[in-house]
Amino acid sequence: MPDTSSDQALVGYRSNEEWQDLLAQTAAMIGGLEEIMDEDVRAQVFGALAGIDAVHREALHRLVRLFKEGVLEQVVTDPAINSLMGMYDLLPPETPGCQKVWDFLDEDAVPDLGTRNSDIGTSAMPEPPHWSPVPDAAVAEEGSAYMCEMDEGPLLVLRVGKADFALSAVCPSHRATLEGGARDGFTWHCPHGPGCSYDIRNGNRLGGGPGLQPFPVRDEGSGRRMIGFGVPFEPKLPAF
Repeated sequence: MPDTSSDQALVGYRSNEEWQDLLAQTAAMIGGLEEIMDEDVRAQVFGALAGIDAVHREALHRLVRLFKEGVLEQVVTDPAINSLMGMYDLLPPETPGCQKVWDFLDEDAVPDLGTRNSDIGTSAMPEPPHWSPVPDAAVAEEGSAYMCEMDEGPLLVLRVGKADFALSAVCPSHRATLEGGARDGFTWHCPHGPGCSYDIRNGNRLGGGPGLQPFPVRDEGSGRRMIGFGVPFEPKLPAF
């Protein structure tokens, strides 16, 4: 018997049109709350709404982090779920992936990829703590370096000395991505100004100043790697 479940109506649920009407009605009612004349009552109402929002945001983020890879992309095809996930910044990126960047400091080997300005900060990472998979496009080869666009923001993912490293890919001094830079050993040179270089093992800027946010990377076998956000980080430095 053929599977026609995807064509069946959701019995007991609103139609897409009814869902859109509900959203519009709710937005109108919330807007009307601004007209409450009593300041104390208005503050209590919006305080309650903020509490409800915080409860939903926390629960949804915890729920989504338990999804297996690819599940979120499937469930958000439903208009109602898509609207809800959009409200809480949980929609998957439209064009996730990684772009290969050069491995060594060699001007002749550096392609002209251009520079993308960004307003994304280096410390604004989502909560609660979670692990996200490194995109498959970022191949774990010795000396490799990839600029990856993830839900958590642009990241620089490298493999040097048989160890994996992940750092925020926005220079805190120039407020622009590190795309267009180059690696020299354990140092990544920012393309936007001389003397702006970072230790990829801990994110520290050489010579002092704001550094890059480092993130732990774990290998789950079979080439699958995970990056930890909000997870304690221990730098991979040599012991003396």
